[in-house]
Parts: sequence; C-alpha cells; structure tokens
Amino acid sequence: MNTISKITLATALSLGLFTAQSCVQDDDYSTPPIECNLPTANITLPELMQKVNSNQLNVDENKAILDDLILEAYVISSDETGNIYKTISIQDHPTNPTVGTQIEINAGNLYTKYPLGSKIQIRLKGLRAQQDTRAGIVKIGSVDPGFDIGRIGLTEYEKYIFKTCEPIQEIKPKEFNSLAEAMKNENVNTLVKINNVQFLQPEIDKTYGTASKIENRELVDKTGSLKDVVVRNSNFADWKDELLPTGSGSITVVVSKYGSTWQVYIRDTKDVKFDQPRFDVGGGQNPGGGNETEATNLLFKGADFNNWADFISSINTEYGIKDYATSAVGLGRDNSNALQIKGTPGGNDYVFTAKLTNELPANPKKITFYVKGKSGKSLSLNVNKSTTGFTPFNVGDLSNQVVTISGATNNQYNGTIDTKGEWVLVTLNVEGLDIQKTIGKDLFSLKVGKDVAYDLIIDNIKID
Repeated sequence: MNTISKITLATALSLGLFTAQSCVQDDDYSTPPIECNLPTANITLPELMQKVNSNQLNVDENKAILDDLILEAYVISSDETGNIYKTISIQDHPTNPTVGTQIEINAGNLYTKYPLGSKIQIRLKGLRAQQDTRAGIVKIGSVDPGFDIGRIGLTEYEKYIFKTCEPIQEIKPKEFNSLAEAMKNENVNTLVKINNVQFLQPEIDKTYGTASKIENRELVDKTGSLKDVVVRNSNFADWKDELLPTGSGSITVVVSKYGSTWQVYIRDTKDVKFDQPRFDVGGGQNPGGGNETEATNLLFKGADFNNWADFISSINTEYGIKDYATSAVGLGRDNSNALQIKGTPGGNDYVFTAKLTNELPANPKKITFYVKGKSGKSLSLNVNKSTTGFTPFNVGDLSNQVVTISGATNNQYNGTIDTKGEWVLVTLNVEGLDIQKTIGKDLFSLKVGKDVAYDLIIDNIKID
C-alpha cells in the first residue's frame, strides 16, 4: 500500500507539473500584467508650461518646486546614436501633441531606460521647471547655482523619472510643408516632419559632421522665406562622417531653439529621406529678377570675412575701411566670422571698396550677401562697370524676408533695416550688367547713410 501510494503521489505530482508547464505555454493564456503601482499624475504638460510661463509654480528660494506635482509624457528623442546627449525631449501625446519640453539629465544611454515612445512619469518636487534664458525654451532640470537649469545628477535622476508600464507608443510626427510652418514656438521639443526641404550647400559641407566639434548644416525649403534653420550634428554621432544627401525630400526632427536661431535634431540618418531631385529656392524667378538661392563663388578674396587679412588685402587702400566696420568673430552664419557695422556714420560713407582679385563667372546673373540686425537707414551697393562708372543697388526697407533688387540711377539710403534677429539673403540682379573684369580694379563698394545708428552683421558676399 505504501509503495502504491508513493507511486500514485509521484505520478500525480508529475502530471501536475506537466499540466502547469502546458498552461504557461498555451497560447490561450497570457502573462499577467506587471503591477507598477505608480502614483496618479496630477498635472499635464500644458498645465505645467502655463504655470512656468505665468510664474505660478510654488517654489522655494532656489526655485525648486515645492508641491508634489506628478507629470506624465511621451519620450520622442533617443541618445542611442550619440547625436542627442544628456537630455530627453518629451511631448504630451504620441500624436498631435500640443506642447513639449526637455529634461536635463547628467547621464548617458538614457534610451535603455526611457526608450523612444515610452510613457514616463516625472515627479517634479525638488526639481526646477523654467525658461532657459540662453536657449529661450522651457526645460526641466535640477537646482544648480549659476545656471537657469542644471542637469539632474547621475545618482539622482531615477528618483524623479520613471518609465510607466504602458506599452511603447508609435510617435507620429506632426507634418508640415515648409520651414516657416514647422518653426513655431508651439512645436519646440515636439517631433515634426518637414516636407519639401534640402540642405543648403551639401557640396561644400560634405558630411553631416566632423570629429572636432558640433556642426550646423543649414536647411532650406522651396520658398526660401525662412533662414537660419540648422540641423545640429554632434561630433559624437555615429553617422557624423556620412555624406550629406544632395537631393530634396522630407526630414523628421526634434525642434529646438537657441535665441532666435531654430535648431533641429535628427535621431538617426533614417530621419532624412532626401530621395527627390534638388529644387530651385523661391521657384526660380521672383519679381526682382534673379533667384533667391545663395551664390556659390566669393565676389572677391576674403568676401566671407573668415580671414580678415584676406578681406583687408582686397580693399582699395586709397579709401581704406571705416573704423565702425570691424571683424565680427563668431557672429557670422554657422558661427563663422563676418563683418560688423556698428556706429553712427557722419556722412553717406563708403564703408569699403573692394578690388577685383579673381576671375568672375563669364556672364554673372546675381550677387548675394546675408544681413542681420537693425539700422535707421538702409544700405546702398555699387557694382563697378568694366568701362567707367558703376551701377548702384539700393536695398531700401529690409525686414526678415529675402529680397532681390535691380540697379538704380543713384545711391539712396531710404528705408530702415530690422531683420528680427534673422539672417536675410539679399540678391542683386546683375544679369546683363557689364561688370568690371580687370584684376586689381575697383569692383564693389558698400555704402551707408549718415547721422543714424547702424548695427548690422554682413556675411558671404558671392557671385554667380
């Protein structure tokens, strides 16, 4: 009896174990959900942004949040490829978001804990949420004396930020057909897809980045109406050495901003789908004649102002350069050097006159340059002829829209300049003009009006 009982018991246990294993593997049964036991969120991201912008957050003397505020949002960025570093961008919904923000964290490989599309919870008590005055956008971070927003510490961030147990969501970008539509404050730190764009000068920039520093690669759309939209590429990005695509198409980006410059970030080169032919910016011709794309050849040696000595060597020494015109180190486009005109001229001055230092295109159609800043009067440019005399080009009123101007009969300084902190492309329509072709002769002059303040940055004087 005892033997039979033992066999029966063993058999029963064996059958029970087999049955239990069969149940686990049976497709009719699902694994029980994990209980996260996270507290309930009590503030939305739009509500937080409203409190930040209206100074309604309850904070201590260090601007640390005092209330037990709990926020939930969706991760739209990833540091997996090295381009985005020590930050997480979040938005309030996986589709059609209304607002986004950025969390500063002193840690890497954040994608392993907070993957793209995950819903995370942020416990805000003890953190800061406020405007970063340098960047001009709202961020979440730590209390760090000397900074608007500090990075949450390596040993601290997991006390504040938790991945919820909700399934990973597909983040569907908001879609736009121009840079002007996409580059708006409500889209900062949200994921957007922009159609009809291309890199401005892939044949010059060559690659996404370099090994030495962060590189900006400028985007342009078909309208040419919005300048200074740059794709930021880290020198730690896995794909920094990849060639820029030379075509046009769509790009998916996390939108950011630094001052008045729009900066966008790709998470991977898969976000760039430039599989269409390049287009002419501005649709080819505009009412002033000549198209709105930037010319490619420097008008004279040093006309990009990156090497000040080269520029000075091109100036007619008989006239020299005015003392209120100086080298603007690091203030040019893409943080290069430029020419700064800052002061109040006492007369209708020739700021400088440059000589022809190199052969020009056989039949040039346009001279272009970039302007940023304000002035009480406008600019006038003289393009010298190969025989005698010159043709003046008067810029007139200039705001933050590209312009193309034709030749005039005399110099005029009517109008004011205010580019709203943006770079604006000015095109001189020189098609059919008999431009100076003798090396060493005067070619181009920049003139300003008298008795009003000028504060302008000028860069990249080119010809095609």
